[in-house]
Amino acid sequence: HFWMGGAHPDHGVFSNWFAGVSAVNLAATLLLAVAGSLLANFLKIPGGSLLGPLVIGSVLQAKGLITIALPPWILTPTYIVLGWSIGLRFTRQALSQAARALPSMIASITCLVLACAGIALALTQIADIDPLTAYLATSPGGLDSVAIIAATAGVNIPFVMAFQTARLLLVVFTGPALARFMASRF
Repeated sequence: HFWMGGAHPDHGVFSNWFAGVSAVNLAATLLLAVAGSLLANFLKIPGGSLLGPLVIGSVLQAKGLITIALPPWILTPTYIVLGWSIGLRFTRQALSQAARALPSMIASITCLVLACAGIALALTQIADIDPLTAYLATSPGGLDSVAIIAATAGVNIPFVMAFQTARLLLVVFTGPALARFMASRF
């Protein structure tokens, strides 16, 4: 908000809940979500229920074989359920541990946000994109959270999602090896 000079995002994405969504595209999207998730879980791919449909859908859409349709009347309840599923996992013990770790978490988060903002600043110069798109592309956090923000912020969504997906894949494939390395050293 401050970087963009007080510009207000266009919230037109949710202005018409029942906009002309092709029934065929919607059915194909739902089939992709279910089948891709089941296939990835069957193959025991880490994060398969998210990565399976994501990879398969990306390939199919890039080849022009499918058009992914995500109408607001599906997205909004999905975001609500996602928020509830995260919020309901908090326990009294988890909140107590979080309170003890709060000072170091705030310092770490501040450093991470500043590092991402620095990378975003460089990205605005290199890729010639707007600052909000660059920050969302490099911002820490979950792919789902960034997708929600990007969908309503009037940014270059494909650019943001491509960066976030690359980051997610990098973490999924290098994270376990890095954790084992760190555990053996410290």
